[in-house]
Formats: sequence, structure tokens, C-alpha cells
Amino acid sequence: MKWTTALKTLEDVADRCAHVHRQPAGIVTLRVGEAWVFGPLLGPRRDDLPDDAVRVALVTNAAEADCAAGTRPPAAGHWLAASGLETKPVVLWFRSGEAPVWNHVVERPVRFWTAQDGLDHDVLVQLRAGDGESLRPAAPSPADLVERLGRELHVSREALRRSAVEYDDKRWAPGSPKKRGDALADAALGFLAVQDALDPVDTAGDTLPG
Repeated sequence: MKWTTALKTLEDVADRCAHVHRQPAGIVTLRVGEAWVFGPLLGPRRDDLPDDAVRVALVTNAAEADCAAGTRPPAAGHWLAASGLETKPVVLWFRSGEAPVWNHVVERPVRFWTAQDGLDHDVLVQLRAGDGESLRPAAPSPADLVERLGRELHVSREALRRSAVEYDDKRWAPGSPKKRGDALADAALGFLAVQDALDPVDTAGDTLPG
């Protein structure tokens, strides 16, 4: 993916977030208040970006318990359908406004859109120049990282437990089990990813996950 293409896609994300936000809350119950970019677009400018280079964390009104790592909150499907972003080359992470936006995947992100103020054009200027690094917050301390990942692990474990119970309870229910199976797989992979990120930090104390 070219750099200019990736930035146009990021602007499209902001436009679609704004479009959905203008719809009544009774129609789209999941509300997205902020969008944060993370990953390759915060690095130096290059035209050989991977296909998943546009990575965005969406801060929502969903409960923290419903935004476990790698999973989607209950009303995310409706929001994605309204935004049209599910078919776009964008990696989306749904985050809860009850918790910090950053974690082991969303590393040192930069906010580029809010429901209140719209697209932050100054951020886009910096990104176009390949100077996103200057916008990024400082990396968390090892202690802060352990605390955040510990909380993420708890939320992910509970999400995995709920998904496994629901899948087992409805294993033989009529209809396709694909949706429940996908939710279970997402919860399991999310839990394992948090555990893998936490292990070296927790044991070494001063080692950040690579």
C-alpha cells in the first residue's frame, strides 16, 4: 500500500465515523467518540506499507468488559454496517471509554478524530510528512505496562469464559454456530495474545513485550 493511499483511507475512516455519529443513538446504539491511529502510519514515510497498515482504535461507549482484546462489543456489527468500514482495508480495535485506549497492540497511539471536533488536520499534516513519531506519547513505564496488561488479562479471561459458556450452551441449537464460534475464537486468541505480552514483562520487570 502506498503512503498516500493509506492516508486517504485514514481520512475516510474519520468521515465514516462522523457519518455514523450523526445518526440517532436509537438507530446506532454503539457510539464512537474518538479514533486513534497506531502502527506503521506513525513511522517514517514509505510506499511499501503492508496491507494492514491502516490501524485504528475506536473509543466507544461500550463497557470495558465488552471490549476485551481482539473482540467486538455486542453492537459493533451494526456500527460496522452503518459505517461501511468492514469491507475497507482497515484494522479496527474497539476500545471502551472506561479504560485507556492503549495496550499491547495499540502502542503509543495518536488521536486523529473526535466526535466533538472532527478530523485533526494538524495530525494529518504530520503523518503525510512521515513525522508521526513526534506526535506519539511516551512509552509507559514497566510498572504501568504490567498494571494495564494485568487488567486486560482479567477482562480477556472473563470474555473467554462467557464466550465458551455461550458456545457450549447453544452447541446444538438450531441455526449456524459460525457466529458463536467466531466470537469464541476471537476471545481465545485475544486472551492468549495478552498473556504472551504480559509474561516477559511480569517476569523480567524491565522488559517490554516485543
